Amino acid sequence: MEDKATKQAEYQRKYEQKRVLKRVSFNLETEADLLELANSMDFSQWVKEQLREKLRK
Repeated sequence: MEDKATKQAEYQRKYEQKRVLKRVSFNLETEADLLELANSMDFSQWVKEQLREKLRK
């Protein structure tokens, strides 16, 4: 019988296979204000909302 940790590890592995990470870089000298804003919000969700809005147009 599989233990809880093994089941969790398998679930996590399958979940990660369905995801893609996209990186965004910020120049600390010229875009510090943008980075501060991104850090103050749920940036991932905001980006997804912006992309969905773009698709609706």
